[in-house]
Amino acid sequence: MKIESALSLILSELAWAEKLHPAWPNNLIHASAILAEESGEVTKAVLDHNEHKGSKAHIITEAVHTAAMALRFLKNINDEDNSNE
Repeated sequence: MKIESALSLILSELAWAEKLHPAWPNNLIHASAILAEESGEVTKAVLDHNEHKGSKAHIITEAVHTAAMALRFLKNINDEDNSNE
């Protein structure tokens, strides 16, 4: 997959996710849990594929979801509120 195609899929997923779920947790632990959950779904998709129970298309979908949530995580870090630093 070309990087332009991957970025297009990721940005589309990000826009869709922000529309569907406009609220994003301010707490970094909760926000990172969302990202970790998506990452876990990539791992599950790869394991399923390895056992001939899933497709590469599903792996790509889950990777796109993970990348979109990584961008959302970064986008929503409030540099002015570093109370845990």
